[in-house]
Amino acid sequence: MLEVPLLGWGWSGPVVWWNPVAGFRHAFSRELRPRPGQQRETLCGQHVTLIDPSELDWLLPTCDICMSVAVEHGREHERREREIRRQLRERFGEGY
Repeated sequence: MLEVPLLGWGWSGPVVWWNPVAGFRHAFSRELRPRPGQQRETLCGQHVTLIDPSELDWLLPTCDICMSVAVEHGREHERREREIRRQLRERFGEGY
């Protein structure tokens, strides 16, 4: 069965969430929005407790590993969207 997300119906959410913690801005999986006090694993594999970041915290450098993984997540998200559009065109014609 073809699973069709609401393409064109607005924002589908982030590819990853970012949060400054442990001296860097780290990325986190998109399934759960970061909240202060949560125990989470960064995309680079660190286990951290999230804080309520200040404006200065957001100026911390970005973790290179998290950025690389986040870019790959974004590419995969784009590939899935292209595949869904291709399936829609095959099924319903070029209007999709």
